Amino acid sequence: MTARREARGQEWRRLGDQALEELLVERWLRRGVLLGVIFLAAAVATLLGARGLAGWREEVLVGILVALGLALGAIAFAMRQRDLAIHRELRRRRRARPGAGG
Repeated sequence: MTARREARGQEWRRLGDQALEELLVERWLRRGVLLGVIFLAAAVATLLGARGLAGWREEVLVGILVALGLALGAIAFAMRQRDLAIHRELRRRRRARPGAGG
């Protein structure tokens, strides 16, 4: 089962150089949105904490915001690891071609 999951995660290796570059841009945009949500959650949690938590509902809200930020941070980190693998593959392909720019 792990081999099947690994093969499914490596589908990008069959793409051409231009398609890989486009995939990276798409992934950068998605990760940027994730980071924006993380920063927004951090700002709201900070503002709520700075003014003081009035009740259990606000405590739960801050807890949810912190959990959301941590979960999205883990997802963004995992995305970055895959992006690094794509970058390495692009570099390998460009070095393998004589006279290729980049």
